[in-house]
This record gives sequence, structure tokens and C-alpha cells, in this order.
Amino acid sequence: MTYLQLFGVSIPTLWIAILATAFLLSIKLDDWFSNALFIYIIVWKFSYIFRWESIWGLLYFNGGIKGHWLGLISAGIYMILFAAKKYPSIKEQVSLSILLYMYTFEAIFNVLQLDFLFAAIQGAIACLILSLRKKLTWQWILLFFTIELLTLSLQHTLTLTKLFTFSTLLFILFIIKERKNG
Repeated sequence: MTYLQLFGVSIPTLWIAILATAFLLSIKLDDWFSNALFIYIIVWKFSYIFRWESIWGLLYFNGGIKGHWLGLISAGIYMILFAAKKYPSIKEQVSLSILLYMYTFEAIFNVLQLDFLFAAIQGAIACLILSLRKKLTWQWILLFFTIELLTLSLQHTLTLTKLFTFSTLLFILFIIKERKNG
């Protein structure tokens, strides 16, 4: 993992990419997106409680891979059961937001890793997704999902965690879009 030094503090570039992407997308989306992201981060960060040894560990450590899955499932449950009823716009925004999150995150992360070729590829695909935002059918969604997996495998960064995370996001997207009543 690569770290960035800011004011004497080492911050993982992964965290910077996650927060930068979340900030960029939350500007244009309704509150459901920032609420789901907040739920994910809180559950992921504080799932460390289940194996903590000191109070200082809560400030520095995160919940690891188990916390990631707990956070993703918690955010998914929020989006499917609660956000879909409160924010009717979620059905229109969810496809675009999940695809843009995947590609924008990878573009920012690649810039932070100084891998400008793949950052440009990911950024160009994100622009293409934006240009097709009114025409995002299931065929387009699956095509962009497959292109993302292909790009990650060419980069040698496709891990089981990324594959299952993106698949889980696709599954959540499917449930939200196909539900009849909120």
C-alpha cells in the first residue's frame, strides 16, 4: 500500500481516493449517496471494536476486510430498504453513481499511484459513462462492468475483494432498479 505524507501524517492513498471520489459524486447526488457512504465508513471503521486491544487502536486501525464486507452490506441494506422509499430519485441515479464511483475511484487512485496511462483510460471511460447517462440500459451497465474488470486485470490489480465488491454493487443496483415499490 502506498502512503502520502501530509503534515507529518502518513495517509493511505486508498483512503484519499475513496474520500475524493465520494466528495466529487456527492456534489450532484441526493443525500442517499452520502448517507450510504457514511454508514459504510462508520461500520468499516468501528468493526475493529470486535477485536480491539486499546482505545488508541480505534483511532488508527480499521475493520479490515471483514469490516469492509459488513460496511458494504450495511450500506446496501440502507439503500435497498430505506433510501429507495425516502429518495425516489435513487432509481435514476444509482446506475450512474455506482459506475462513476468505480471508474472515478480507479482514476484518482491511479493518479495517486503515478500510473497515468490507466488513470487516463479510467477517466475517459467515466466521461463516456457521463455522456451516456440518459441511455444506461442493462446492456451498457454490464458492458462497463466488464470493461472495468478487464482494465483491472490488465493492470494486475484485479483481486477477489475488488471482484466481489463490484459484483455486490452490481447486485445492489439490480435490486434497487427492479423493485416495484420503493
